[in-house]
Amino acid sequence: MRWLILGAGALGGFYGARLLQAGADVSFLVRPRRQQQLAANGLVVKTQDGETLHHKVRTLQQGEVDGRYDVVLLACKAYDLPGAMAAIEPALGDDTAILPLLNGVRHIDMLKERFGAKHVLGGMSVINTALLPDGTIQQSQVRVKMNYHGELDGKVTPRCSAIVHDLRLIDEQAVPDIAAQMWGKLFGFACNATVTTLTRSRAGVIARSAAGAGFVSLVIGEVASVVEAEAGTPVPAQVADIIRGMFAQPDSTYGPSILVDMEEGRTTEGEHTIGDLVDRANRRGIPVPILTAGRCNLQAYELSRAAGAAHKPH
Repeated sequence: MRWLILGAGALGGFYGARLLQAGADVSFLVRPRRQQQLAANGLVVKTQDGETLHHKVRTLQQGEVDGRYDVVLLACKAYDLPGAMAAIEPALGDDTAILPLLNGVRHIDMLKERFGAKHVLGGMSVINTALLPDGTIQQSQVRVKMNYHGELDGKVTPRCSAIVHDLRLIDEQAVPDIAAQMWGKLFGFACNATVTTLTRSRAGVIARSAAGAGFVSLVIGEVASVVEAEAGTPVPAQVADIIRGMFAQPDSTYGPSILVDMEEGRTTEGEHTIGDLVDRANRRGIPVPILTAGRCNLQAYELSRAAGAAHKPH
C-alpha cells in the first residue's frame, strides 16, 4: 500500500520508520523546517530496546501531494487538524483510508463531516516518544502494547488487515470495537494529563509525594464518571490499574506529551482533551471539579504563553 504520513514528529516519525523497516511505500507531508532536517540527517529513531533506525525519506510540503494514497496517517496535534485536513485532501481517492492517531475523540466527527464516513477509520496508539532538538526521535521505556485501528461500524475489512500487515513491526491490531478503545485511551490520557499538568511533575515525583496515590485515585474516579457516561461502557479495571502503577514508581521519569509541551513552552491539546471532557460533563450535569481545575490551569498556561510570545523581540 501507498502511505502518506502527515507529520514526521515523535509519533508520525516512529510509525514511518517502522513502516519503512517493513518495506512499505511511505511519503511524509511535513513543514519546511522538518523537511530540511530530514534531508540533512535522515529519519533517526532510537527505540526502547537500544535499536537505532536510520532511513532516507521522501518528503512533501503542502501543495506537493502527488496523486492518491491508500492510507493517510494523521499524526499531528489535535489543534492542527483544520490545516491538516486541507493538506491531505489532494491525497484522497475513492478508497483512501484516513487513519488518525490524534488524542481525544472529537476529531472523528470533524473528519467524517469533511471527507465522509467511508474514508475515516478509528485509531489509537500508546507509543510514547519524544522529538529531540536535533530531530532524532527517542522512544521511552513505557511498554504498553495498545496500538489499534478499525472500522467505526465494527466491520472487519481487507483494508484493516492490510494495515495490520504493514504495521506488523509495532504489533498493530485491527479491532471491532475501536470506538470503545479510543474512549479508553482518552480516559488514560486525561488521567495522566490532569495529574501531571496540575502538579507540573513527572510520575516519579508524584509517586514520592505523600498525597500522590490519593490524588491519582481521585482523578481516575472523576475522569471515569465522564467517559463511562459518554462511551456507555465501564472503564476496564485493568486500565485504571495501569495508571495507578505508572504513578507508583518512585524513579520514573515518565511524563505525557502534554506535560512535555508545557515544559518546552509549546501550545497544548488541553482544550481538545480535558476541555472536551469538561464540556461533555457539563452537558450531562456531572460534577468535575478536578478536571475543571485542570482545564483552567491549561488555559492560564496558554494565556501566559501567548503574553510572553507577544513581548519577545522580533
